[in-house]
Amino acid sequence: MTYEEAVAAIENLRASGIKPGLERMERIMALYGNPHWQLKVIHVAGTNGKGSTGAMIRSILTAAGYRTGWYSSPAVMGPREMISVDGVPISKEDFAALADGLISSQQQMGAVGTLSEFELTTALAMVYFARQKVDFSVVECGMGGRDDATNLFPAPKAVVLTPVAIDHAAVLGRTVEEIARNKCGILRPGSVAISAPGQPEEALAVLYEEAARQGISVHVPCAGAAAGREESLEGTDFTFEGQRLRVPLIGSHQVDNALTAMEAVRACVPNLTWEVVERGLAEVRIPCRQEWIERNPPVLLDGAHNPHGAAALADTLRRLLPNRRPILIAALLADKDATGWVAALAPLCAAAVCCEAAGPRPSLPAQELRDCLEQAGCPRVSAVSTPEDALRLAQELAAGQPEAVLVAAGSFYLCADLCPLLASRSRI
Repeated sequence: MTYEEAVAAIENLRASGIKPGLERMERIMALYGNPHWQLKVIHVAGTNGKGSTGAMIRSILTAAGYRTGWYSSPAVMGPREMISVDGVPISKEDFAALADGLISSQQQMGAVGTLSEFELTTALAMVYFARQKVDFSVVECGMGGRDDATNLFPAPKAVVLTPVAIDHAAVLGRTVEEIARNKCGILRPGSVAISAPGQPEEALAVLYEEAARQGISVHVPCAGAAAGREESLEGTDFTFEGQRLRVPLIGSHQVDNALTAMEAVRACVPNLTWEVVERGLAEVRIPCRQEWIERNPPVLLDGAHNPHGAAALADTLRRLLPNRRPILIAALLADKDATGWVAALAPLCAAAVCCEAAGPRPSLPAQELRDCLEQAGCPRVSAVSTPEDALRLAQELAAGQPEAVLVAAGSFYLCADLCPLLASRSRI
C-alpha cells in the first residue's frame, strides 16, 4: 500500500461518522498486544488551546532530551502532521505500512465492528509511538474525553484540561458543566490533573470533584504569576518566577497555555531547568493558531471556530492591530454557533468574504454565514464558493490600501485550503 492509497483508504472510513464507545479501540489495541500500555502519556483535553498547549509540552520535553511523541487533531496540512516524534512527522513509508496492517486487521474486529477514521488514526499513532520507543507521548483528545478514542490509558502521567467552553453541544452537553464532566472522563487514579488558569468556575468545580473521586491532586497555575507581558506579531514575552520567557505564538492566551504546559511537564519530569524551558518554549511551532503571514496584504490565519476562540482572536486584533479594520475571510462548519462567533468579530471588520471550506464535515452555507455577519453589523459582506475565490476577492478589496490586513478564521479546514495559496506551507 502506498501512502496515497493509505490516505484514501482512511478517508473512506469517514462515511461511518463518529462512533461512540471504546470497545473498538480496546479490540484493535488487543490485536496489537496493547502497545499503549507501555507509553508514558500526558493526556490533553479541553475546548480551546489543546493544540498550542500540547505543542508546548512536546517542545519542552524534547528540549529536555526526552524522545516525545505528539498526537494532535485535526490535520491541517495532512494526516502525517497529526503524528510526530520530536516535531518530525511520521514518514510516508511508516504511515502507509502501519495503515495497511491496521486496515487488514479490521477483518478480525468481530462483533464490535470496524474502526472509524479517527479511531484508526489514533490506533496508528499508538502503535507508532510504541515502536519508536518514545519516552513520553503527548496525546490530544479529539472531542470530549470520556468516550473519545484516545481514552485508553490506565494511568496517564498527567491529565491536562485546557479552557472549557460550549462546543459540540449536541454530543458533549449544552452547559459548560456537562461538557467539563465529559472531558474529565479521562482522569485516572495515579495521575495528576492540571487545569489551565482562567478555567470557568463551573468547569473547575467539576475537575475538583472528579479528581477527588479518583484520589488525585489538581494543579492550577496562577495567571497573575506571569508578569511583564509584551505582545507583538512575532510572539509573546513574559516573566515567570524571575525568568524572562518567550513564546513565538501570537495572543495573550498563549501565556496561559505556556503556564499550563510548564506545570504539566514539571509534574512528570524532575529537576527541569530554566534553560530547557526557555529553549522549549522558544522553539514551539504550530500552524494556523493566530499565525501571521507577511504578504501584501499580510494575513492572520486562525482556526478559531467557536465563540470562545473568536473572542481570543478579537482580543488580539484590538491589542496588536488597534487602528486597522481587517477584511475577514470566514468559513464555519454547519454545527457551530455562528451567531456567537460573528458577534465577537463583526464589529472589528471593514468587510467580510464568506465561503465554504472542503472537509470531512458539512460547512455552513456561505450565504447563511453572510446573513449572520450582516445582522451583526459587519459592512460589505460577500459570499463566494471556495476559499480560493474568497482570498482573491479579499485581496481585491484590499488593493490600494497600505494598512489593509486580511484575517482568515472559522475553521482549520479553511486554513488548510488557504496555506498552499499563501505559500506558507504545503500539504504533507
